[in-house]
Amino acid sequence: MKIKEAYYFSYYTLYKAWSKNDSPFLSNDFRADICLIALKIWIFITIDAYLSIVLNIKSKLSITDLRGIIPVVVAIGTTLYFFTLSNKWKSYFELFENWPKRKRRTGYTIVWCLVIFIFVNLFFSVELMKSLKR
Repeated sequence: MKIKEAYYFSYYTLYKAWSKNDSPFLSNDFRADICLIALKIWIFITIDAYLSIVLNIKSKLSITDLRGIIPVVVAIGTTLYFFTLSNKWKSYFELFENWPKRKRRTGYTIVWCLVIFIFVNLFFSVELMKSLKR
């Protein structure tokens, strides 16, 4: 599986997860977009936290600072480019729907393990930063 295909499959997984919980207020693709943007921002925060720990510097990550604005813009921009403003993802969805059930299940497992890994790593890095500041 190519990286681009894996990226589209992660979106497909989030989209399918939200389609099971239908809401009249927000569309499934909008909710999948928000989740993907959040994951990208969490990855950046985690990397920033680990770099500040390894380099022994105080992290000054803020949404008003350029170091905080750039990852948010990149996360939103890539999501808009690949999913919101483009219809390429629909052809990938058709491809994924035709995959064997076992292959899709393996992909779902990998995507959810990565999501959990990102989430746990975010909290671990923040807690590690807190303990090192004392």
